[in-house]
Amino acid sequence: MSVQQHTEDVQARKKALRSRVKEINRTLSQEYIQEASRKITEKVTALPAYRSAETIFCFVGVGKEPDTSGIIADALKSGKRVCVPLCTSKTDMCAIQITDPAADLENSFYGLLEPRKGLPEVNKDEIDFCVIPCVTCDHQGSRLGHGRGYYDRYLDGMQADLAMICMEKVTCRDGEIPMDEYDRPVETVITDAE
Repeated sequence: MSVQQHTEDVQARKKALRSRVKEINRTLSQEYIQEASRKITEKVTALPAYRSAETIFCFVGVGKEPDTSGIIADALKSGKRVCVPLCTSKTDMCAIQITDPAADLENSFYGLLEPRKGLPEVNKDEIDFCVIPCVTCDHQGSRLGHGRGYYDRYLDGMQADLAMICMEKVTCRDGEIPMDEYDRPVETVITDAE
């Protein structure tokens, strides 16, 4: 199989897996999402790497994603500097500091909550701990994103501790997620089950 055929095969398998996860997401109750999010928040905020971090980067969960508002609230209450992603182009994002989610976040592209204009950007070298989203993952840290590559590009070369969060009901069996050379496994995986 040529490199191009391999790449096309991986992309097709990723697309099929995203469709399958979308169907699973339709079956998730709001009660399950809330309870799973609560358990995930407890586990993230108990991690030594999180507790010792001075600056954290955390995505803002929307829709069928884990609700990260508890993680963000805990970090702010603990005196940490908190930054969230802002898409700056079709390929890139940056980290923007927030101090009050209710005032600092607004609806933007793709139905995301992103920081409003005028807030300070944080250099990624200053980030100690990142909470990473996924469409699905396995327990070995293989990650399937939405296919735009924002996180793969942003995390490239970062020294921060990474924790990927996912609801257990949408995780995959180990080895099931197609990976290519750009996909970076994440060392710490946290679900509501483990």
